[in-house]
Amino acid sequence: MNSYAYYNGKFGKREDILIPLSDRSIFFGDSIYDAAIGSYDRIHWESEHVERFLSNAKRLGIKHTFTKNGLSDLLREIAVKSMLESYFLYFQLSRSTPNRVHSAVGASSSLLVTLDPIKIEKSPHPLRLITTEDLRYGYCDIKTVNLLPAVLSATKAEVKGCDEAIFVKNEIVTECTKSNISILIQGRIITHPKSNRILPGIAREHLLAECKSIGVEVIERPFTKEEMMEADEILITSTTKLCRRADMIDGVSVGGKSPALADSLCNLMYEDFANFCIK
Repeated sequence: MNSYAYYNGKFGKREDILIPLSDRSIFFGDSIYDAAIGSYDRIHWESEHVERFLSNAKRLGIKHTFTKNGLSDLLREIAVKSMLESYFLYFQLSRSTPNRVHSAVGASSSLLVTLDPIKIEKSPHPLRLITTEDLRYGYCDIKTVNLLPAVLSATKAEVKGCDEAIFVKNEIVTECTKSNISILIQGRIITHPKSNRILPGIAREHLLAECKSIGVEVIERPFTKEEMMEADEILITSTTKLCRRADMIDGVSVGGKSPALADSLCNLMYEDFANFCIK
């Protein structure tokens, strides 16, 4: 099977799952989501993904009946039914109301889950990036489906033959369209602190933990575009990328000054996933 889906109790192929107009994600983007990778009935960093998902639902007041264990069990059940050896798992919780009204008072919730086959590679080519103005709103730390600025920036990057775009606001680098970004300078890693300006990435947290485990100093502070362009290395982290180096930004070669340390961190992140797959 190439893809699999679930919506409010119905399991089946993606093309067989229909979403009703009562789902407010269609009209208002009134929805939160999370995403993970997995193998058979095991979901990588499952606990963190589910916890962040439920925390975001609580922050936006989306009412539901899921417990953390209950949602984890359901996601694993869907993964097993998909019969996919390795997959990208997307899950979304939205509000539903009979009519299109702005107020969400009295709304119920709907759960959508999709799975698609995925292959995670070790040490793929370094990323080529562009920078773009950060025009997003003030809830960047919540994984809502309101992703228009990210969509426009990601499209611009692809048109330019690049992998992703970096958001910059008032000369401060925040994050990428689908990832977090950190820089290495003189053996230390610098990353934007948690705030409403960035998503608290799970892969980002694991990278910082790996840094601490091998004695690399972690500094959480804003850094400028100029600092990024002059950094020893630029590291991109996300659920699917794990950790990858960047070697080109806006057509200018960057990084390459501390490849051993950068490669070591990327390899540690990949080995964590590889070990998870063979357990």
